[in-house]
Amino acid sequence: MQFSHLSVAAVLALVAGLVYAAPTESDGELFISKIIPMGEYNLTIWSDVPGTTPANAFDVRAPVPCSGNNDVTCSGSHQANSGICNQLVNQLNSNSGVVIGDSPRSICLGQSGNQCCVSWSAAVGSMPQGDLFNAAKKIFSTCFGDNISGLARNVNLNGGCVTECLSNRATGCS
Repeated sequence: MQFSHLSVAAVLALVAGLVYAAPTESDGELFISKIIPMGEYNLTIWSDVPGTTPANAFDVRAPVPCSGNNDVTCSGSHQANSGICNQLVNQLNSNSGVVIGDSPRSICLGQSGNQCCVSWSAAVGSMPQGDLFNAAKKIFSTCFGDNISGLARNVNLNGGCVTECLSNRATGCS
């Protein structure tokens, strides 16, 4: 019996427990740059595809003025389990000094499609996980329920003024 390279890779990924749902958006610009096992879940870092320049990228050498108010709006769409979101927010705080990627765009905690993600609207370059904590915590606290989905506008990330989201998806924060 002959297998294609894709079939073999899929089987190996399944055996390793590393099969994740790709972003459902058709932008095609994000990929999984890192997977870190964390107890019963995996922490997944999504980044821009190397060699691409996102249309909404900031020049991190030229900071954009931003109030940093983290103005929160809750949503009924793309809701994530609040227990997993709580673990993700706590992880951002406890690993606040850990720097994430060259151009990260989201961090998700979960497994088998049951995930909570913190994502942001524009590429802002490398930054410590702790930079995501304040807005994620404010969204979590403001939108708390069995499931959570919300966004914070006017978030200062690495000198860029962005929208930060807490939901069940890795992409789509705008």
